[in-house]
Amino acid sequence: MNKIAGPTPMCAAFRFIEPSWHNYIMYVDMEAREGNTEALRYLECWRALTPEERARHMPEQICELANVKSWDVVGWVSRQMFAEGNAKAAMCMSVNRARVLEKTAEYAMADPANFKHAELFAKTAGMMPAAGSGTSVTVPIFNAPMATATARSESSPQGGLPSMDQQIIELSRVMQSESSERCAAEIMPDEDDDEEEEGPEEED
Repeated sequence: MNKIAGPTPMCAAFRFIEPSWHNYIMYVDMEAREGNTEALRYLECWRALTPEERARHMPEQICELANVKSWDVVGWVSRQMFAEGNAKAAMCMSVNRARVLEKTAEYAMADPANFKHAELFAKTAGMMPAAGSGTSVTVPIFNAPMATATARSESSPQGGLPSMDQQIIELSRVMQSESSERCAAEIMPDEDDDEEEEGPEEED
């Protein structure tokens, strides 16, 4: 192989791989196991090198030997790293979800000022819609009255506490009825008052 001095563009692209960019070959192996024949040819060229050559090689040199485009190798590595990252994230969430929810609930109930944690817990538990869902759900957490299925009234025929709209409508009805009675009292005075004002009629 021709000797290349200094880091190459592919080495710089693979510098994020841990513990070393040389571990990129692991993702090439994963790509080859999925049936990619070009990745398999690249892997066979790498396996044909001696341990000393593997430590000194540059990915561009293997691309030349295997007749593979360098951007194809970068694509294989990127795709397999993305799949690995998704698998790690899924495992992390699966293992820690219950623990995080428990701690969030404890912190939310410790102080009413921690309402943001209560909101986060409600959204995660499915009791409150996420932002942008277009729906509104009220979740009583701190000293809020809880409605029961047997609590029924005229203002809430389906049971539970009346909504704000129902309270406004009920208040409007009360105000209208009081206003009507007051207007009727002003327009039509009592009959007793009329009789006292007229007085007894004088006989001829």
